[in-house]
Amino acid sequence: MQDGKSNIDGRILLCLFIISLSLFTFQVTMTRLYSAILSYHYVFLTTSLAILGVGIGSVLAYWDKRRLKNIIGTGSGSVMRHFNRGSFVLSCGFIVVFLLIYVQPFVDSLMIYTILGFIPFVISGYLYALLFKAWSVFSGKLYFADLIGAGTGSIVIILLLDHMGMFKTVLLVCTLPLLSAFLLPVVNKKLKIAEYAVSLFLIAGLFLPGQTVGAIETNFYALLNNTGKTYGEMARSGLGPEIIFSRWDSFARTDLIELEDVPEVKFLTIDGAANAPMYAFDGDASNLDHFKRNNGYLPFTIGRTNSSLIIGAGGGRGVLYALAAAGTDIAVVEINAASVEAAQLFGDFNGSIFNRPEVSVYIQDGRNFVRTTDERFDIIFLSLVVTNTTQGVGFALSENYIHTVEAMEDYLSRLSENGRIAFVAHDRSALARLTTTAIQALLNRGVPLEQTPDHMAYFYRVAEVDRVVQAVAPTIIIKDVPFTEAESTRLALEITNIDSIAEHIPYIHEQESLTLVKAGRLSFEQFIDGFDMRAAPVTDDNPFFFHFERGIPATLLQILIIGFIGTLLLFVPFARKKGNLKPSIYFGLLGMGFMMIQIPLIQRFILYLGHPTPAFSYILAAMLAGCGIGGYLNKSRAFHKASGRVYLPPILAATVCLVLLLLLNLIFEATAGMHVVGKIMVSSLIAAGAGFFLGMPFPRGLALLGESDRGDAIPVMWGVNGTMSVIGSVLSIILSMTFGFTIASIAGASIYVAVGFFKEL
Repeated sequence: MQDGKSNIDGRILLCLFIISLSLFTFQVTMTRLYSAILSYHYVFLTTSLAILGVGIGSVLAYWDKRRLKNIIGTGSGSVMRHFNRGSFVLSCGFIVVFLLIYVQPFVDSLMIYTILGFIPFVISGYLYALLFKAWSVFSGKLYFADLIGAGTGSIVIILLLDHMGMFKTVLLVCTLPLLSAFLLPVVNKKLKIAEYAVSLFLIAGLFLPGQTVGAIETNFYALLNNTGKTYGEMARSGLGPEIIFSRWDSFARTDLIELEDVPEVKFLTIDGAANAPMYAFDGDASNLDHFKRNNGYLPFTIGRTNSSLIIGAGGGRGVLYALAAAGTDIAVVEINAASVEAAQLFGDFNGSIFNRPEVSVYIQDGRNFVRTTDERFDIIFLSLVVTNTTQGVGFALSENYIHTVEAMEDYLSRLSENGRIAFVAHDRSALARLTTTAIQALLNRGVPLEQTPDHMAYFYRVAEVDRVVQAVAPTIIIKDVPFTEAESTRLALEITNIDSIAEHIPYIHEQESLTLVKAGRLSFEQFIDGFDMRAAPVTDDNPFFFHFERGIPATLLQILIIGFIGTLLLFVPFARKKGNLKPSIYFGLLGMGFMMIQIPLIQRFILYLGHPTPAFSYILAAMLAGCGIGGYLNKSRAFHKASGRVYLPPILAATVCLVLLLLLNLIFEATAGMHVVGKIMVSSLIAAGAGFFLGMPFPRGLALLGESDRGDAIPVMWGVNGTMSVIGSVLSIILSMTFGFTIASIAGASIYVAVGFFKEL
């Protein structure tokens, strides 16, 4: 089977493609399910640790080497039959995991969710080790099939979730491994009967009535019984919540909840939290006076209000403020299409606010809209804009990009004369960071530091929550020009009338530290250091707005520690054997370096494409395709041999990465006016080009092991690469949060340079 003159059975390549596709779609589907149950940072923890299962499965294959040797030694037919069995087991594993996630009562147990996620990855790790050990001489072709499958999965899963919903997506994901099983010889007739029976069961589920499917999706017990989420907390408090609208797509699960005893408001939730109220409205703007007593309305009381931009529509509260202020041109931007769908579906309740002639609705990222529109606005309003949704690429959420220094500059540039920006924040921590970010943006626009306090005002209400007095709906207003005394007087009066507290109003009530800044007695750095939290301004290169704690987040440290401990326990005994240390380091560096380049690169495309979902799916697909093509061509004469003291492809990969750091912004600016399809094509070409050299070293390393009669080490190398990929993803995020995406990318490129010095293994 290792004879380089023979060729690998095309069915194996197709089956590996299918398994890789199915595993990727499983991972994303599991992430979307977990997002509705857990907080987003715990989703990242559980799914990251689950991927360690690939390493565990590979190690199990290594320790089971006698059995593996017997399978491989009896020929390709035996390998394919066992791969058939493994594909069936993987499908059954998917079914078991999804069923347990749906019905299991331990909604607060992170350990259980992590173990559930482990199961399919352990199975797939064993299967990958079997194939790459059996056909290491064709590792380039196998690697190509593997990555093309994963890349295809990154697009397929988005289409499935958006067009078929969660339930049918789960059924199709469970069916995918069976496609692989049907292509290969079976072990016995009983297995064949079982494969057909499971397939028919899954396919039958696709034809269930829409009402039944809707009920299954809505009654997701792990969400409904979770008191850490909105519905569960309402139910625990005896409020009798009822979900009257539910939509589950690639972005989030969106629910509209009504309470029997609170008929005047419904609650829109994103992934079970991030609540946005939808208020009863008869459509007559003259009946909105009661909204004028809200903090969020006060920014509309100074200056003109003809044109407004509401970023983050939610249930429409910002639109009601604009209508109450007699706004005549209201642009509404919402990234979650399901939120707008819910509001339009219940137009009889909310006065059809998104269908009014004064209102224009845009389904896209708010920051991207501001960058591409030519309109100017009297007020740009953002209220509690954060969804806490989990994207597949890391810790930075799409909403963070609307809170950066560059975002603030974009907003200021789109204001009409004497216009203003208004943020309603979640708490005083967010208010503090908005303040420092606004100051930095004003400084960048040439405003002297001493004058910046006159460009902003902020205030809040107080309430006692669990016997602790907290700031409620803290609101900040930022202007491109200083407040006038008349504006400050009017704002202070309005704040007093609704019993709110003014913390900083120019000329009227100035916050103590800002007074020192205004007097030139406190530098900007000293002002930032005066907060008892991480309050430095955030930028597009470091957009982690909601990272308030000083130091590294505990969740990331947990993953990092567990990843390192797991790697040491699994692979140190192996690496101590003569000749194994060097390949272990080689494959470990590849896993770490790849993720440290991939994650920051994908993040750079979010703003350009205007939505995290296409940035994740299309860019990842293109990058993996580029890696697969590079892996397929790794044996070509131009790339396979070492040049001098180095192996050239990883050096070229690092060079391409560094060149992109210099050129990406220029490319984005030059193509900013293109249609989104054109932008996707440009992005895909860049990502595929970046992936081309990144994909060469891994299959080359496997082939070298096979050629040197060290094929037994291949399963362990798969494991090393997998576990170090998890560590690399965490290190990438830690570096990005601490120093920015640029430094994280440079660190990843440096690792690939180090890989280039591994001429031989």
